[in-house]
Amino acid sequence: MARVTLRLPEELHRRLRAASERTGASLNQLIVAALSEALAREAVVGQAEEALLEQVQHIRSALGDLAVELDVSHLPPHLRPREDLPHPDTLRRSMPELVPLHRTRAAPVEAARTPLPPGKG
Repeated sequence: MARVTLRLPEELHRRLRAASERTGASLNQLIVAALSEALAREAVVGQAEEALLEQVQHIRSALGDLAVELDVSHLPPHLRPREDLPHPDTLRRSMPELVPLHRTRAAPVEAARTPLPPGKG
């Protein structure tokens, strides 16, 4: 077994000592049990994350297998691509790059103060 010296905040030490007295376990037993439980929980969370990522990859793969080429002739007329419109790449090349306008911050406008009736201010 390895020996480790711990520096604990007083409050944590007080709580561990109280738990030790309540349960009849030594401080060492409580600390080892708490650390073991925390590490076991961390491992379970890690395994759950890995399993979830595996499921996501499986779903992505399955959805990719479902992808098919779309025959536009089967679409209703209002959803078919229009022949009279230019290709999106042509539009992108012909448009200038949009640059955001930088506005200067205007000073806040103070609301006009209406005088309060006598005895209210």
